[in-house]
Amino acid sequence: MTWQKVHAVDGGTIAGPILRLQNQSNTRSGEGIVEAGDLLVRELEVPGTSVRIAAGACNIVGREVSWQGTYYGYNIGEDTVAITATDSGGGRSDLVVARAEDPTISGSPWGHDPATDTLIYTRVIAGVDPGTTELPPGEGSAIVLARIDIPVSTATITQDMITDLRQMAQPRRERILRVQDGGVHDGTEWDRAGNITDNYERWPQGDWVATIPSWATQLQVLAAWNNVFLEPTGGTDGTDDARGTVKIFITDGTNSIETSPSAYNKNQVSGTNGYRTDLSNADQIDVPEALRGVTVDIRMYAKGTSGQDGRLVADDFAVFHVDVEALELPAPEATV
Repeated sequence: MTWQKVHAVDGGTIAGPILRLQNQSNTRSGEGIVEAGDLLVRELEVPGTSVRIAAGACNIVGREVSWQGTYYGYNIGEDTVAITATDSGGGRSDLVVARAEDPTISGSPWGHDPATDTLIYTRVIAGVDPGTTELPPGEGSAIVLARIDIPVSTATITQDMITDLRQMAQPRRERILRVQDGGVHDGTEWDRAGNITDNYERWPQGDWVATIPSWATQLQVLAAWNNVFLEPTGGTDGTDDARGTVKIFITDGTNSIETSPSAYNKNQVSGTNGYRTDLSNADQIDVPEALRGVTVDIRMYAKGTSGQDGRLVADDFAVFHVDVEALELPAPEATV
């Protein structure tokens, strides 16, 4: 018989292994913290010889035996663990981990009482290789939270020594795609990029509205200004080029974030015949707490280079899009 005992019926008992296997199935073997701010390792409020571990939840896949399943744990409040000082002989790197120490597993070295003791503990694995980011072999069922790189002759642990290594068990992601065409005309002229000012201008003029998910800590932004028209200026020397920068600006009217600008330099190949061309911009942006779960405007901006006569035109044949992927990544600022 290979099927596990049925427990979802009245009168049945719930065995630990089936609950762990159920958790592993529910999480699709995902391992790590649950929310972006969970189990962050930080210096003490007054730096000392220990570090503190924030409240939060985690899933830990069992590694000792086959079909062990996944452990779930929640740290209520802050935990602390001591870090051994280094001496004059040299510095050291330690890992801070959350480890499931299950005494019911065959061959388990753990002596905890499952009726009364905690199952998951914060532990320190001392003396790992510098730059280590993963759990070393033979350390049981655990997830890595942070690495602490301690200089020579050091007892006090400060934040600059701590590298955050948390991974999320099931990070969320959501795509926000917005498109529009050109054709903006005020009765006199088309909407042009590069009308020289000291500031960025919206180009094209249309804005989009979107809501940033409440769990998003980073945005991956791809933007394109496609099939825009480089209108001829009558010449082909350097001043006839269309030059400048473009970027994406996201704001709720009070708080804002933006991509790094991308440069463009479009050369005139004929004084009388224009042609169509493309621009692009891409960046990843951290989302501050003030913009999580907030409705925002997404705007395309352009700024021309002073002294240039070339202009790019958002006419009827131009098309524009911004493709934003909201990601849930471990983030120190997400910790409450």
